[in-house]
Amino acid sequence: MTVLETVRLRTINPILSIEAVFSCMKRRFWRKKWFYALIVIGILVATSLWLVSLKLDYERERDAVLEYFTRQPGMPDAFEMLEQLTPPGSVVLCWWDYGRAVREWSQREVIEAYPSRDIWYTVGSSRNLLSNLRAQLFGTWGSSKKIHDLANIFMLPEELSLPILRSYNATYAIVFTPDDLQKFSWIAEIAGYNATEYLTYNTETNNYETTTRSVEVTVLRLLFDSLLHPTHFTKLYDNGKAKIYRIDYM
Repeated sequence: MTVLETVRLRTINPILSIEAVFSCMKRRFWRKKWFYALIVIGILVATSLWLVSLKLDYERERDAVLEYFTRQPGMPDAFEMLEQLTPPGSVVLCWWDYGRAVREWSQREVIEAYPSRDIWYTVGSSRNLLSNLRAQLFGTWGSSKKIHDLANIFMLPEELSLPILRSYNATYAIVFTPDDLQKFSWIAEIAGYNATEYLTYNTETNNYETTTRSVEVTVLRLLFDSLLHPTHFTKLYDNGKAKIYRIDYM
């Protein structure tokens, strides 16, 4: 190779080297871009699958409540009798967690069938992290006003409960033992009452016991009807688990 050719190569090579560097950088840029894109796609797919899984778990959890009712002696019979004893279109007084069963099994309407966000803490599943997350993402939330109206209907004397019941066109009621007694402290708290003034639990006998003020509470008069004798509710059915009443307005 001549001296002139060597000089020419040394002159051209720097240009070729720069082009090669840019070409290499360009390839690396696109490789990184696709790499990051694949990561994002992977995250989106994984998140979507996780959300679908959460949704399915939430639906199974909701259905588990109705399955629980089917396993309780006397409950399925009570919902069947509620349909037989009430005309179509009737509005039934019950605590919200029986609402779906009344709608789906008894084909009757209720005041509210879902909890409101402000009383979600009273539900057992709210204290489980994943259950709580599923409910926050996919849950159906009820009306806070209706939930508080329900609590007030249950806690007020009959004469004061009737106007609220009339505003919802409620004509029948269903209560459950001991389920509604177990919920009583939450219902009282929602309505702003001290539950122990109206109902106590005897740990020696494992029984709920009334107090001198129990007669002031509509739901306790329905649950302890043989003792507290409701005056505006006529009992239509009692199987030891559930009691169905007709509401008698003044």
